[in-house]
Amino acid sequence: MNIDIIAACAIVFLASFLVVYFVTPKVARRIREQGITGADVNKPDRPAIPKIGGVAILLGFSIGVLLSLQLYSRDINHEYMLAAICSITLIAVLGLLDDILDLPDRYRVLLPLFAAIPLMVTKAGTSTMNLIFFTVNFDLGVYALPLLGPVNFNLYSLLLIPIGVIACSNLVNLLAGFNGLEAGAGAIISFSIFIASIILGNMGMHTTEASFLMIALFGACLAFLFFNWYPASIFPGNIATYMIGAAIVAAVVTGNMERIGVICLIPQIIEFLLKARSPYFSAENFGRVGKRGRLYYHGKIYSLTHLLMRTVHPTEQQLVIILLTFQALCGAAAVWSIY
Repeated sequence: MNIDIIAACAIVFLASFLVVYFVTPKVARRIREQGITGADVNKPDRPAIPKIGGVAILLGFSIGVLLSLQLYSRDINHEYMLAAICSITLIAVLGLLDDILDLPDRYRVLLPLFAAIPLMVTKAGTSTMNLIFFTVNFDLGVYALPLLGPVNFNLYSLLLIPIGVIACSNLVNLLAGFNGLEAGAGAIISFSIFIASIILGNMGMHTTEASFLMIALFGACLAFLFFNWYPASIFPGNIATYMIGAAIVAAVVTGNMERIGVICLIPQIIEFLLKARSPYFSAENFGRVGKRGRLYYHGKIYSLTHLLMRTVHPTEQQLVIILLTFQALCGAAAVWSIY
């Protein structure tokens, strides 16, 4: 089947949205029954909330992406798309293990390397990257190695893709912990990259895989927001934050949209730089809950949330809205950068 790409994207969005919308309440109920909950620390009474709702996001996203292979098969690189799904699923499993087993930090850095392997072996993306003033070619050519024979040294596949998967999966996880923040950021980033991919596709670039990856992620995150918005009835967990980051990497790699991805992730990059100032990268995003639900923080600024809690003293809803507004501005700037 080969229908119009916009119609195919609409169907993929609807499929991922509906799956997450109807599955999430059942997932939340089952998780609560199993006792897999976490305290909502930004509420005075710290209620226990089911915390691995990202499994619903992964299910809806995967169904939407797989559906695209049937709806628009003529212009999709099936090898790249299946490699992307495999990498995203692997990183989601890592997030699930982290949610359940609370893995040490070193594993959070090393294990995403394995999730990057499908994108590496398929040599997804391009060996050249257009920067502002010049173009860099990461393909160093083919060299004959003892016992191994001819080996193509493409630093984009061998170095930049695994770095991107590790960095992005952890970046999205850094700016998190408030009702609606992770799913909201995922929805805004994915929608921004989707719009950029459609524009670039109309300019003649091949961004088909990126378009379907991002519209599926947008539908899944948007549906999850109905249950994760304040007051949240379910948390996404690390399974969601890791897979959102991996999906973004897969989209920008297959669509050759690295600059757009970086601009979209400016809030997360700032968060990383602030967290890097803390001893052993150990800073948390949270503060103290005061009267009328306002959040306060007294200490060194190690997070964007700290900055807001020290200056504005917002409620949790207000804090999330401010951060998502900043995220939307970065998304708009990313789309504008095309021109």
